[in-house]
Parts: sequence; C-alpha cells; structure tokens
Amino acid sequence: MNVLRKPFDLNSLVSSYRDLPAETFEEILTFFNFSMRNEEIDQISAFIDNLDVDDRLLGYFYVGYKIPQIDKEFDLLRFGENYILNVEIKSILKEEDARKQLVQNKYYLSSLGKKLKLFTYISEDNSFYQLVDDETFQPVDFAVFEKLLVSQKIEHHSNLDDLFDPSNYLVSPFNDSEKFNNGSYFLTKQQQEFKDEILKSSSQFIILEGLPGTGKTLLLYDLAKGFYKTHDIVIIHTGDLNVGHLILNQQYNWSIIPIKEVKEIEQLSPQIIFVDETQRMYPWQLDYIIEYIKKNDIIGIFSIDPKQILSIHERNYNNLNKLKSLNNQKLFKLSKKIRTNKELGAFIKGLFNLEYMKYCKNTENISIHYFGDINQARGFAEGLENEGWQIIDYTSQNYNGEVIRRMQLHRGLNAHRVLGQEFDKVLVLVGSTFYYNEQNSIAVKKANYYDPERMFYQSVTRARKQIMLLVVNNAEFMTKLINAMNNNNINSICLNLRFLNDFIVIFLSTVKYLISKIKQA
Repeated sequence: MNVLRKPFDLNSLVSSYRDLPAETFEEILTFFNFSMRNEEIDQISAFIDNLDVDDRLLGYFYVGYKIPQIDKEFDLLRFGENYILNVEIKSILKEEDARKQLVQNKYYLSSLGKKLKLFTYISEDNSFYQLVDDETFQPVDFAVFEKLLVSQKIEHHSNLDDLFDPSNYLVSPFNDSEKFNNGSYFLTKQQQEFKDEILKSSSQFIILEGLPGTGKTLLLYDLAKGFYKTHDIVIIHTGDLNVGHLILNQQYNWSIIPIKEVKEIEQLSPQIIFVDETQRMYPWQLDYIIEYIKKNDIIGIFSIDPKQILSIHERNYNNLNKLKSLNNQKLFKLSKKIRTNKELGAFIKGLFNLEYMKYCKNTENISIHYFGDINQARGFAEGLENEGWQIIDYTSQNYNGEVIRRMQLHRGLNAHRVLGQEFDKVLVLVGSTFYYNEQNSIAVKKANYYDPERMFYQSVTRARKQIMLLVVNNAEFMTKLINAMNNNNINSICLNLRFLNDFIVIFLSTVKYLISKIKQA
C-alpha cells in the first residue's frame, strides 16, 4: 500500500516537535511520510519567525519531498495555480553551491509548466536569497516572500508523485545527444556520489556495474565528457555504433569506436579508456584492453551488466569477475533503477517470473495483443510505428536461425542496435519459442547462437513509459500471462475491499462511541 505524501502546516510541524513526546512526533513524521533531523526543524522554526503573515498562510507546505526514483529532494514546496514556491534551508552559506541547488530545482520543477519562485534561507546569519530570472543568486528581503504567500492561489494534489514523471529528467547520451552535450541534465544522488568518489580515486581500473535502467551508461559518458576537456580519451562501444554515437563523433568531435576496431587505440593514444557494455566483449578483446592499460599506465573505466547478454556464448565470458580480479580496481554498483518507472519495473519482473506478478499493482501502461498469424502482427506493428512506438526486433542469425526469423517483424531496430538506448514506448513480439517452465519463469525451446530470451529482456528494459507485447501463435503463453495479471488484479481488489471494510467498522464504532457520549452529556 502506497503512502501518499501530505502537505504540512509549518506552525504545526514546529509545535509538534516542541510540545509532543519524541515517540509521538516520530509517529507524526511517519504519518506524513518524511523524516527530518532536529536541527532542520529548528532551522525551519527560525525561518518562519521572520515572516509577518497570517498563520493560515503557513499551511500546505510539502516538507522534504523527493521525486520518485531520482531521489531529488526539496526542503519546502508550496504549489499554487499561479506559481510554485520553493525554499531550501541551509545552516551556513556556500553561495555557489546554494545557487547550483536552486538552478537544479528550477530544472526539475519547470516540467510542471508553472512560474517558479526559488529561495534559500541561511540560519547562521538569518539571511535570505532568491534565484532570479537570469539564474543569479541575490539577497532579498523576507517581505518579498510574504507577498508571494499572500498572493499564491493554493493548488491541491491528491498524490504529489503523479506530478513528476522521472522519465522526463532522464537524458540519454544517444537519444538526447544535444541535451547531453549541452549539460541539460543532472545525475541522481547515487550517480553523483559515485562520480565524486571516482574523481578522487587513484584506482587504475574503475568498474560501473548495474542492471538496465540504473544509469551506468549515463554516468560513464558524463565522466567521459568531463575528462574530455583535460585528457585524450576514447570510448569503446561493444557493438555497432548507433546514431547517437555518430552525432557525438561528428558534431562534437568525440572519439567513440566500435569494439571491432579496438586496436585503433594504439593510434589514438588515449590517456583514459572508457568501455561500455563490457559484458558482451570477447574475452581476448578485454584481455587486450587490460594489457594496453597496464602497459601504458593509463586509466580504464568499464560499465557492465552481466545479465544483459544477447548470445549463448556470452554467458561464459565472465568479464565482470575478470575485472574484479585485477589489482588496483574499484567497483561501483549502481542499485536504483531510474529509467523504467516502478510500475513497468514490477511488470517486467512479473513477466519473467509469474510468481512476482503479484507485485505489479498498475498495468495502465501495459498493452498485450494476441495474433494467430505473424503477418497480422506485422501489419498491426506498422500502424503502431507511425504512432511513435519504437519496435525492437530480434537480431537474425545466418546459421540455423529459423526460430528467430519466424518472430521477426522486419521493422524498427534490432536488439543489438538498442544497446544503451531508451525509448518512451516500446513494442516487442513474443513468438512460439517462449514458454513458462515449472518454476513459472520465462524460457525458450530453442536457442543455438543468439538467445531469444536475453534479446527479449534487452528489448523490454529499453522502455521508459509504456510497453506493448504482441504474442503470436502462442496461446499457452498468452493464457498464463493474462491469468497471472488478472489474478493479481482480483487480489488487489479484494485487498482494497478488506481495507474498506475495516474502515467502515472503525467509522461505525466511532459514531457509536460519539452518540453514547452525547447521550451521557
């Protein structure tokens, strides 16, 4: 059951902190779904002591709100029809850091399409600052904020999380090359912490490990962009270059090469080598790069996801363990998915093992269609492609590839061409080779070179907002999947009915109690 974030009255927050037992105050914080340190509440108290306004104007503040998945936090937010108020609370003034924070807040809040009024309060000297339109950081009188409180037309939201779509803030180096190169993006808290550690690290080999959607490729390219200004660098992509790679090479003079040209590094003489999708690299290629780094006493930074493989042979490469066995290496494991929203993530987990479908609470952005004939599916997919859906097809193989050929839509990009990329709406076909085994896990009947199950995984994890499956000539798979999803929905309805029943019982008991008190009076 999701706990919805609720707005708080700042006077109530301070009074609860000062007057109530500590245990009771902690329960209040739990009810309002946030946590705060004592010194932070003292600073909020000091801030509101400066405001000469009616007490009623200190309500409807969201305290310590975090955007889902991204973990971007705001100290104080108040939403209005005419503008949004944001105040960040600091103990001491570090002017450039405070300015950058408000610029970052502006970036995230601007997606809501409202005017923004952004401030920072410094408790040490009781000073107040505003980020003005040209993004300069200027001292300002508290009276400016008071007038904004009076004039704001409060806007109510039943669930604040619905306002923020994390995918709006996820910039891909390949799908949003211009935004990426111009720096129109921010790293998550975990990405930024890892970046800071890497920049201070003396390790020769840096490993960025993470599942699809955890942001390892963005972090790798962000590091490369930073080092590009001061070092000779090269990026090795394990696969063919996509359009985004070519744009970075041609328009912004990057040095990105496909793995098949790995020996070009000898002519490029880089000081730092970046490697993306290391799990798909032939062992001899990885050995060659490692030896080159050691021989030339340079740095290597590798992104890797051991599960994100596409061929049968890649299962045995064991490239992560080889990197971890090196001397002078440091591993950074990205743990939080930021590309795929939580609902899609829960569905993908349930899709690959039906036992987990019970955690999929929302299928609003999931579509599943059944076709008995591949040609019907191809015609349907053609129409969807025109509506902005990214079709991801299976990569063909020359030898003994009939199973895969029977599942191809012959449209869009294949599974190998989408490595590292992301799309809002993804369409993928499920053919007759797929089935659910006795453990209710997805499996395939035949795989002799490219692995259909791994290509399928690669494809669906490219989605940011919506997934559409076309199940073709596989009634058993469709039946099991739909049954699992429907059973989950029934269980959710029953659970909600139980909560409703409990509420009614409590409500009636309360009414009965109040009536008895009235009669006694």
